[in-house]
Amino acid sequence: MPEPILTVYKGPTSQTGIATLNEFPDIDDSWKNEKYWKDKTFDCINKELIKKSILAILPMWNSHKGELVFSHVLEMLFQKQAKLYTLWPNLIIFKCIVKDDIDIDQITKITSVHVALGQCSLFIEKTKANFFPKDATTDAVEEFKNNPEIHAALCTPDQVEGFNVICENAANPINFTTFALLGCTDSEDWTEEEWGSFDGRMGSKLSKVYYGVQMPIRSVAFSDDQKTLFNDLTDEAISIDDIPKIIFVTKRTTDQCGLLIESSTSILPDNILTEDGYSTEIEVIQDIGKSHCAYTKKIYDFLNDEFGSEIRPDFIRHSSLDNDTCFFACPTLGIMIHGFEDNIVEPVMKQIVDKYFKLYVNGIKCTDDQRAFFEKHKKAYYDEGSEFIEFTDIGLNPN
Repeated sequence: MPEPILTVYKGPTSQTGIATLNEFPDIDDSWKNEKYWKDKTFDCINKELIKKSILAILPMWNSHKGELVFSHVLEMLFQKQAKLYTLWPNLIIFKCIVKDDIDIDQITKITSVHVALGQCSLFIEKTKANFFPKDATTDAVEEFKNNPEIHAALCTPDQVEGFNVICENAANPINFTTFALLGCTDSEDWTEEEWGSFDGRMGSKLSKVYYGVQMPIRSVAFSDDQKTLFNDLTDEAISIDDIPKIIFVTKRTTDQCGLLIESSTSILPDNILTEDGYSTEIEVIQDIGKSHCAYTKKIYDFLNDEFGSEIRPDFIRHSSLDNDTCFFACPTLGIMIHGFEDNIVEPVMKQIVDKYFKLYVNGIKCTDDQRAFFEKHKKAYYDEGSEFIEFTDIGLNPN
């Protein structure tokens, strides 16, 4: 059976490689051959996805860094330069390795992938060491091994290579990355045979669809057309679980944000909005991709398995130290929104919760847990609307 070419950024020992092995343990391992990934930058992979019949696995969003713009994932999807096939979260661990038997306070120079500066900021601050960024942990480990002036490196668990480990995990609390399996645009026409060892998750197995919406950024109140959009998203839903889920809110331009939406029913029709001029302000991007499994379920299961009690509250929020990325969730309702600035994403979250309450009052189907949730908060909602919501902060800024 032919096997599609798969490029995994920086190979099997990188954070992306570890995530690939976790999500796709049974695919053909030809992707591990360095000819498919060695010396390939994100820009290079971006160009190959546009010009060649290949697949690529890339990091897309991190809980402490937000959208990983340099990987081009969301840019390619919103510009329809690639197809999305799978999203999944993966715990990101950074081990601190040293060459000699030294203590943390003796480290003066430390290296790692550039995003580790944000993801491991508390540890790096504790060392008071100068940080030397590299394009990937693989590059950082090579620099660490070959440069005697570099005392330590923050690397993946698969890159320890016999060095002394002085910190088993230098990452900030609740550090995870969402990864994406992308395909070239003609991959949507591949036969089951052309998918090779991926076939068990592709072809007729694709039950979730993704589409995008680009609209003006609103930090306080929604315009009428944006409210219309949120209403229309729920028109075909017969139960709470059927409602299309906004899973990412990203900054596309200085005054435009993009919504990546996951649905189990159908893509948005071109005429979703009224003819009153709203479509000039809101752009719907059809057919961004498909998947065999809902990302909202994957992220809930992941958070529950890795962080347990932290996601027990009804409304949770995780923010970075710089407050330039955030994660909002209402686990009972299946709402899991990854975003950028709190003041942009919080109104989106509250607008969605408000819509869910209105649907409940109008009799939409829901599970017993969801019904108990609505009944618990119904009086507060009637009194205050969605402003009754109080988020429990988790991670770096716990309540």
